[in-house]
Amino acid sequence: MLDKLENFYRSQGILATHFTCRSRVECSKGCKDTFNGPKSAAVSTGYEDGDLPRLLFVSQDRCPEVLDQKERLPQAVRDGMENVDVCGLRRNQHWYLTHELAWYILSQFDEKLSKQDVNHYFAHTNSARCCQNRPNEPQVDRILFRNCRQHLTGEIQVLCPDIIVTQGSWARSGLQPIVDIREPIDKFACITRFDGHPLFWLHTYHPSPRNRRRFYPQRDRNPETGMTGRCEGWRFYAQRIRQFMDRTRRGFR
Repeated sequence: MLDKLENFYRSQGILATHFTCRSRVECSKGCKDTFNGPKSAAVSTGYEDGDLPRLLFVSQDRCPEVLDQKERLPQAVRDGMENVDVCGLRRNQHWYLTHELAWYILSQFDEKLSKQDVNHYFAHTNSARCCQNRPNEPQVDRILFRNCRQHLTGEIQVLCPDIIVTQGSWARSGLQPIVDIREPIDKFACITRFDGHPLFWLHTYHPSPRNRRRFYPQRDRNPETGMTGRCEGWRFYAQRIRQFMDRTRRGFR
């Protein structure tokens, strides 16, 4: 899968070491000195092997960072993801909250799975591939999201997920045009089809500080019963995902 992903990025001109994207000049306008080129999706070993349902997060944009080109290639990004001390992350940090939701979903299929090890079983990509590295700006210019949409279909075809979680409005707007919604569950979740295959799509607010007033109520409230408590919302959606997988695919624990 990593080889296919790298070949796809190269063909699109968005591989870190072969950055020939025709939108490069437009996207780096006004920040050429701080602009970093594209970073690969983080695809864990367990995700590639299909040990559990393939869970893909599609988020907004990369955190400000300066990485060597080779550190943004698929294998290096995988290594960085799988070496993270998940339990050592701050509890209000985006990356910890992403792992927390991944654990609630995937533990439905392996009750022995720990939060510390969940980073070996999901994938994560961003709606905007490049980073403007502007510390006083919480988000990249919208032109990056618009220009990168053209690459999302091919990337998802390579990754072939069973479940997609979009984090934030730009991630949602990137996915909406390329899926066929068949069975709405509520305003955040639905069963859809992509490239001829059934897919469970859950949309969440982006877990950044500016969205916490919306993110935590979604996480902590069961939309069916109204019950509130830590991660009651995630438990509800995780159960619906389990039911979806039981209907469409067998063989998981």
